Amino acid sequence: MRYLIITFCVLFIICFAPQISAQILQSNPDSIPFNPAVYYDVGLGPSSVFCADLDGDGDMDMAVANDSSDNVSILMNRGDGTFSSAVNYPVGEQPRSVFAADLDNDWDLDLVVANFVDNSVSVLINYGNGTFQPAVNYGLGESGTGPVSVFCADLNGDDAPDIATACATSATVVILINMGDGSFMLGPDYGLELSPMSVFCANLDGNWGLDLAVADSNSDDIAILKGNGDGTFQPPANYVTGFGPVSVFCADLDRDGDLDLATANEAGGSASILRNNGDGTFQPKSDFDAGAGPHSVFCSDLNGDGFIDLAVANGNGNNVSILKNSEGIFPIVGSYGVGNAPASVFSADLDGDGDFDLAVANRRSNNVSVLMNLTNIPTNQPPYPFSLLYPSGDDIYQDTTMQVVPFNWENAIDPNLGDRLTYNMFLSTRPDFDPSYTQVYPGLLTSHFSDNIPVGQYYWKVEAFDNWGASRWSKQACRFFNSNYLNDTLVCIAFSPVDFILTDPQGDSIGLGFNTIPGATYDTTLDYNQDGDNDDIATLPNRLVGSYTIRVYPEPLGKGTYRLGIRIDGGTMDYLAKFLRCPDPGGVDIYHYQAPWYLSGDVNGDWNVTIGDVVHMINFLFKHGPDPFPALQAGDINCNGVVDIGDVIYLINYLFKGGPAPSC
Repeated sequence: MRYLIITFCVLFIICFAPQISAQILQSNPDSIPFNPAVYYDVGLGPSSVFCADLDGDGDMDMAVANDSSDNVSILMNRGDGTFSSAVNYPVGEQPRSVFAADLDNDWDLDLVVANFVDNSVSVLINYGNGTFQPAVNYGLGESGTGPVSVFCADLNGDDAPDIATACATSATVVILINMGDGSFMLGPDYGLELSPMSVFCANLDGNWGLDLAVADSNSDDIAILKGNGDGTFQPPANYVTGFGPVSVFCADLDRDGDLDLATANEAGGSASILRNNGDGTFQPKSDFDAGAGPHSVFCSDLNGDGFIDLAVANGNGNNVSILKNSEGIFPIVGSYGVGNAPASVFSADLDGDGDFDLAVANRRSNNVSVLMNLTNIPTNQPPYPFSLLYPSGDDIYQDTTMQVVPFNWENAIDPNLGDRLTYNMFLSTRPDFDPSYTQVYPGLLTSHFSDNIPVGQYYWKVEAFDNWGASRWSKQACRFFNSNYLNDTLVCIAFSPVDFILTDPQGDSIGLGFNTIPGATYDTTLDYNQDGDNDDIATLPNRLVGSYTIRVYPEPLGKGTYRLGIRIDGGTMDYLAKFLRCPDPGGVDIYHYQAPWYLSGDVNGDWNVTIGDVVHMINFLFKHGPDPFPALQAGDINCNGVVDIGDVIYLINYLFKGGPAPSC
């Protein structure tokens, strides 16, 4: 009888523990809730999972490297976060790591696999529909034995993803250089200390060229190899982590604009956070409990609060721990049961509801666990939609007439891996955008002018690219005529989505007032900060230049404190107010947000620099007329820090005497 009771208890735990865990976690106001795991069979000994849109239908599929069956399993997403049965493709011996990237520049995602026993990397080229050509294997040479981790990125600046492979047995990182067509040649290798287990490519120092971060398990550190931009790297600099780091991830964890490091430390049962100083050097580690035998870490914003959280797969605990980013502190806010010996975790929006779900490869149970996120926070996945304001027309009489063009993309860049997108404009004299004819205008969130280019007709497109070199072109190719006449300037301003988000952590009900802007939406159905009551999100469809006035009103029974934040491009939150007391009945709190985008010299806000701006400046300076709009800085035309008669003279010289253009 005793054995029967024990058996019943074991079966009960196996069958119902995940559900009980989920219910308990949902009652914790700091938790990030997930549904119980759903399991999908793959090959034998799955050691790595990667989520990407492999068949081009807009949802995230799964590729799984199976260590014990020498193949890769492909599971296609049905569009709702459920997956079809695995289709297997042979690769090399004991594949340990898989990565998806567009290797042959045909706009679909191919696969790269690191094979531990035969010291090779397998490349599987996508036919375009999620099926793959037979694997082509590339040897890693005498210096590349025991490859365990692979990462694809443009390491030499030729717009083709190369391959970085961490080789545990030889204690090296080996580079394979893409020939431009998805074939590879052996590149340089770099010696490390003892046993590199994980490699990640990212721009860590802000300079030209991608860098490498490598987790070295037996030396308890991270090696940083700064890139030279040509596919070669400087000698490693080592930074101490917790005991036995086996996984490394780069992401902006403290919201200061650079990429920090997170590691899963298998021997120490911890996750280490190393904050970037801004130049690719790192502060001493901070360790946080992660679980039993953490084997894989993935960084993403799991609850939509603008902070990057950690998901850690615990190989000895048969679970995934969620470490919530609480302004730089990472406590465990929940653990969710998965399969036996989870070896790899990946975060992606699998069901298309806007939040990030989890996929986990379970090495001993030969399956993948999928855990659906219940947060349901809408996010703008990159490339973020935005519009450009630019002069239309093909002749000198039309090229200063401004119009707005909304952009969309040939294919979306995978919004994973802690990525950050930058938008560039390519300006060419040819519609085919031959590189030899292309000029690059970097950073489309600022103004760009065409006064330095010759007279003629030009074509332009926009490119989004990420931290490790993947890029996507906009579908549109627009054209304009540059005449070099006095008022002839190409101006590009990016307009991107803006969210004003009001949260009331004490359970209050607070309203949000905002300027009436066409197309703005107002949503009170979401619990943004997961405290049990709905918050207020006002979304403006375009990033509009000007001054926003935000009014916070009390509603019946409103009390406690609130936060008011601004989120641009679906990115991190910037707070206008934190923990302020709710207004008294009948009261109102008023905030002003000055959008920092303007065209120098355009003081009347019509996006043209004309005689009308001279009149506006004179009225402002001598007749108490209105301020320069949308920003006072637009009137500092000569860049001396003040708005005065000198700016009027500068503007008149520009408009009527061929003087230099306003540029502040």
